[in-house]
Amino acid sequence: MPFKRLFLWAKAHRVALLAAGLLLAWLPLLALCFYNQPFLCDFSVSTDVQTHGLWGAQPYLFLNWSGRYFTNLLLFVANPLSYGWLEGVQLTALLSQVLRVAVLYVAVRVLAGRQMRRREAAVLATGLALLYVALAPYKFSALYYFTEIVVYHVAAWLLVLVPLAVERLHRAPRAAARKAWGLAAGLGTIAAAGANELTIMLLGLVMLLGAGLSLHRRQWFSLRVWVGLGILLLVFGTLSVLAPGNSARQELDGALVPAASVQEAASRLAVLLRYLFVEPAMLVIPVLVLVFGPLAVRILPARPPGLRLPLLLGAAVLVGGVVLGTVPYALMWARVPLIPRATNIMVWWWLLGWLVAAWASLPTNPQQARVASPSVRILLSLVLVVVMLQPAARATLDLRHDAPEFARQWQQRFDKLCQAGRHTPHTTLQLAPLPPLTNRLLFIPPDDVSPMCGFGVNTRLAAWFGVDSVRLAVPQ
Repeated sequence: MPFKRLFLWAKAHRVALLAAGLLLAWLPLLALCFYNQPFLCDFSVSTDVQTHGLWGAQPYLFLNWSGRYFTNLLLFVANPLSYGWLEGVQLTALLSQVLRVAVLYVAVRVLAGRQMRRREAAVLATGLALLYVALAPYKFSALYYFTEIVVYHVAAWLLVLVPLAVERLHRAPRAAARKAWGLAAGLGTIAAAGANELTIMLLGLVMLLGAGLSLHRRQWFSLRVWVGLGILLLVFGTLSVLAPGNSARQELDGALVPAASVQEAASRLAVLLRYLFVEPAMLVIPVLVLVFGPLAVRILPARPPGLRLPLLLGAAVLVGGVVLGTVPYALMWARVPLIPRATNIMVWWWLLGWLVAAWASLPTNPQQARVASPSVRILLSLVLVVVMLQPAARATLDLRHDAPEFARQWQQRFDKLCQAGRHTPHTTLQLAPLPPLTNRLLFIPPDDVSPMCGFGVNTRLAAWFGVDSVRLAVPQ
């Protein structure tokens, strides 16, 4: 009897219990933000601000390094180092995690409508954000690395927000509201076009799907919306890709090795996809989606009328997105596997895409919808819990053992650099290696200052402090 009462109590308070569990899982991840330190590339563009000013650096970067005008702007304006604030990356890391949850909360609220209460939507959004962090192969990039959060993850949020703005546009009852949502979708599209090539490909595929379905269903207003946004993406994406800075970067960045032929590009693409599709996250996500079956059926009445398509078509779009998103890297990179920061965004696309595709494939009548059996869902839920607890466990160990020492060592380095910049501005400073730390592939970055004083990030780091260059002392 006590066990039965406990079970009934837990069932009645399941939302509160889930919220408490998620909060406990998020706390160590959020606490690590207060030990976060600027990583090497964070200094790279902030030195351009010192040279050209906050707004003058924008055209300089567009002409000499990158055509990603939207992320270039964020790299300058939102970078705490542009204002001489080293500790500011702690705030940006914390803010980025809050914003990711907020984007998912908006998505759940827009799609589920009144079929889900606000607190349930908040719990679901928080859980999805934690699940993404657990599945992302390069967690430091997704959680703490300012440059890659701005370049890749803000753009990934636009992949969610632009289609949501289109959905609100279709449902708006008044012309003024439709214009406002249309403007929001247009501005989001322009921003996405200036974010990165991966986002251009994925958002372009979403728009192509929307236009194709609208044409098939003879929904002419919807077709005009999708075609208009597609033209915006094409025009501004072309501006971003063909910018002079991209050509200049090919000469300066030795990591970029353009494919010499179509055959070489196709060969690279095949190899990248072979590695990508065996990523653990890519394999488990389609199965873990089954856990959400009952919830998907419950909120089925809120599903947008246009969001109804066969599961096979949805799966084809998701696979096509992975293939198209990999093409730019096959054309310009000779490395295997796909760069981790791009793999993170593929996992984001795959996770949210499978959730939407599975929901879109359900029949209109909830009574006809089929979900996995309770035993299967319980088993998968246990797997889900284990997966989602891993980042919290790693973060707890980092907090206890390595994060404080990591932050202290970098603060000592920064103090030494500041002192050298004040008194000996034309020296090459030698920094001691970090002490042995356990890298749990969560908080501690994979790289350090190079032993070569002429290495690019070394000179950028030194320039920020007013020193010629720095190098890492080789351990004896």
